[in-house]
Amino acid sequence: MRICAVVKYPPIEGGVSALSYRVVMALGAAGHQVSVVTNADEVEDDYRMWMRPEDRARLEASFPGGGSVSLVPTSGLGRKFAAYIPASKPFVTKLASLATEEIRRIDADVVYSYYLEPYGLAAHLAAQWTGVPHVVQHAGSDRTRLMAHPELSLAYREVLRRADLVVARPGTIEGFGVDPARVTNLGPRRLASFPQADTPALDIDATIAELAAAGHPWVTNTDPLPKDRATFGIYGKVSQFKGSYDLVDALAKCRAAGHSFNLVVMAGGMWRERFLEAARHAGLGDRTWTLPFLPHWRVPEFLRSLTAACFLERRFPIAIHTPGVPAEVLTVGTCLVMSREIAEKQRFRDELQQGRNCYVVEDPTDAAELAGVLGRIAADPAEALQVGREGQRLVADVGTDVELAADYERLFRRAADLRADRDSRTAVAPVPDGQWDLLRRFMPATMAVLGESRDEVLAQVAADGHPSAAHRTYAGGEAAVAWITQQAGTLPEGAPGAAAFELDLLWTRLDLESHDGAPLFPRRGAGALVLSDVVGPGSRVPVAASGIRIRRHRGDIESVLADLRNGSTPPASTGEETLFVFLKRGDLDGAVRRINPATRSLLQLCDGRTPVTEIAQRLGGEYGVSYDEVEHMVLELANERLVQM
Repeated sequence: MRICAVVKYPPIEGGVSALSYRVVMALGAAGHQVSVVTNADEVEDDYRMWMRPEDRARLEASFPGGGSVSLVPTSGLGRKFAAYIPASKPFVTKLASLATEEIRRIDADVVYSYYLEPYGLAAHLAAQWTGVPHVVQHAGSDRTRLMAHPELSLAYREVLRRADLVVARPGTIEGFGVDPARVTNLGPRRLASFPQADTPALDIDATIAELAAAGHPWVTNTDPLPKDRATFGIYGKVSQFKGSYDLVDALAKCRAAGHSFNLVVMAGGMWRERFLEAARHAGLGDRTWTLPFLPHWRVPEFLRSLTAACFLERRFPIAIHTPGVPAEVLTVGTCLVMSREIAEKQRFRDELQQGRNCYVVEDPTDAAELAGVLGRIAADPAEALQVGREGQRLVADVGTDVELAADYERLFRRAADLRADRDSRTAVAPVPDGQWDLLRRFMPATMAVLGESRDEVLAQVAADGHPSAAHRTYAGGEAAVAWITQQAGTLPEGAPGAAAFELDLLWTRLDLESHDGAPLFPRRGAGALVLSDVVGPGSRVPVAASGIRIRRHRGDIESVLADLRNGSTPPASTGEETLFVFLKRGDLDGAVRRINPATRSLLQLCDGRTPVTEIAQRLGGEYGVSYDEVEHMVLELANERLVQM
């Protein structure tokens, strides 16, 4: 199958992002072609994974069976072109546009979305525009917190009601008027969160040194991590409901009782700084080491560096929230300390044995109770290691990614069957009376040269089938240029070049690409660095627009066009030529600019892989321009929408 997935995705942290990644990779491994449309690269720093180049390379994949996963990311529009009042980020619009392009480009069988805002809304629009089936899956916070908002709820309900298939847990959407035949459930999460093969423990000291060298702002302690004491760890978002501050209070009691330990925090979120301040206030600053979010496939390394991992969620405001962290910890074989609230949500809750395969804290707000458990681990780390090994048996019957792919394939095929009875896509509109208006408007010199032969030249074009009126118009322009080229010996000297110039100008005014799913900018994919991954403007990686044509024409082409439009004969060519760049924009407000050879070379180097520093080196050697001049040129081209940063 060809699948367009509009989802949360790394470098966004969290369970939805991790599961989306696993689903699309499992589908790719099963032989399906998946295009992932996401705004993940625009995630704010508080919720961004720190990714090395080798991590980013894992965001796309090709598999031996012909399956693949390709990335279609949004990018920042820039203040100039995203400026409207009141200000916001138009994620729904960008995702819907890109998804529609991709659905048409790959001729997708289905569009899949996970999380309602903005992915479900965007996929709904793309499905409506293209006629493909839509499978939508909600999580916990979008189904509760967001859907409870009076100004958001109706839109989400409409998406659920109009989707071809809704993936939802029983008891979550029955009251929304969704046809029960279009609601399905994947069942309890019984999926292997991580590979079973052993992964080396994360080198905390080396990782922190790497982050510190890059100037990462979240590194708070660069001292070596003592190896002769127990190491507690937490990962994920920190908050009151996660038991984050309960852990700080309990560890302060452990320290007062004389226990030695380390605390490693791989976390983020809006309360991160507040949490770290609480740790410092409790006298734990010298025992606390911090990391940003790491990709979920590196979490096993992190867990294997710990003596015990704590997950103390309590009184969580979203009742249906069922995090996968406990299963992740147990899968790796690390000792798990969890709250009773979380323990009761586990499918293996009847098999839990205190001090044998886990540690359960009845109420993490009871600092004495929690400190007692943590103190026991700090006093005897070897016992905790044995508890972790026993805990691993609790998740020995997890599912596989092969089963995961099969589950989603069944969902997608069912959605296609449900859609089969619906109307097919609308046919191309009939030929309008003013079908050649754009030719007369944007190719006036060409039409003047055609003269009385115009109707004969265009008659065959009108009779031929074309996928859209825009394609028909462009075919008319091509036919006119072909006729003028053939008749060049009987026409004014500059006529063929002028017709070719006007055809390119017409091209900038026609939407030929969206019908075929072609993007305005090339897909940079997972290998491209973004500004948030690196330090310094020189590491930015520009990419030239797809809607660019660079041509060489007579230097006096404007005069030639004017003469032909007026029925005059242009003067003979002096032989002087210049470079022109034709730019097609999303608003079809086409532009043509004269450029010099250095700008042409610069545009050719803006390939989505070459950073500004390397571009400057190449242009400096060829044209003698400085780095500052190159950076200025790139920014000017970005302002012209010739380049995307």
